[in-house]
Amino acid sequence: MDKCDTPVHGTKVPFDPGWNDPPQFSYSAQQTTPNRPRNFLNKRVAFPLSGTGSTPVSSPPANLLPMPVPMAQPSPTQSIQINRNDKDIEIDSESTLKEVKDILLRFVDSGDLGSKGNDVKKRINVMEDMWLNGKLNKSIQVQMKELAYALRDDQPAKADEIHKSLMVDHVSAVCTWMSGVKQLIYHCTARLELLDIDKQESQKCDTE
Repeated sequence: MDKCDTPVHGTKVPFDPGWNDPPQFSYSAQQTTPNRPRNFLNKRVAFPLSGTGSTPVSSPPANLLPMPVPMAQPSPTQSIQINRNDKDIEIDSESTLKEVKDILLRFVDSGDLGSKGNDVKKRINVMEDMWLNGKLNKSIQVQMKELAYALRDDQPAKADEIHKSLMVDHVSAVCTWMSGVKQLIYHCTARLELLDIDKQESQKCDTE
């Protein structure tokens, strides 16, 4: 029996295979991957002309309560007196000063203030000096005239409101002498209270 040479894998077969011989495989060949189309990342995509292709916006559920509308905050309380524009105020400064000073000194000269009368008079003199030297604007002058009229007409509550407004809006100009005016407001209030008490006692005596 002749010796048959077995072919080595990966080598050329030295003879032609027969029709019923199994095919010979070459294991050294590399398996290649078929070419795939490349993804072109720089390819421009046309913008949709209609909104049909866009992602629909989800609407809130119908059973949810509407958000409460915040209430408008009230504006802060304004000062009692609105500052006036000095350019729009027409006032005779000297005659107004004389009128205001005469009314205030009338309470001092009554003698009802006692030992406090001298201090109040000094404060009024400071007010007069600042007034004459242009350190009190027209708005202060007008309000001081209104305050003096309120004291003259026995309206201490109104005079006190004007005093508070001056201390809020013009504190640097009136702080050195306003304490004397405040003392006159106290005096006017106390005097009216005493008069009211005397009136009630007098009415009580008449009924007995």
